[in-house]
Amino acid sequence: MDITHYRLKHKLDEVFILEPNDLGNGFLTMLFKKTSAFFKVMPFLYILPFSIAISCVAYVLFGALIVKLVSLLQYGF
Repeated sequence: MDITHYRLKHKLDEVFILEPNDLGNGFLTMLFKKTSAFFKVMPFLYILPFSIAISCVAYVLFGALIVKLVSLLQYGF
């Protein structure tokens, strides 16, 4: 068990060896770093309420059309 734990810790430490992201543009890089910081801490805290809100707004705006579209996609896949 100790060797497996050591190997896992070593693999996780390799992540920190990677160079920081550079998008080529200073503004885009800064924007990416600011927005990705929220998702690194607790992603579902931000993603779940946002997706629920978008789903509710889409249902209110489009109504039964959304239900038909989802049913069509469900049978298609």
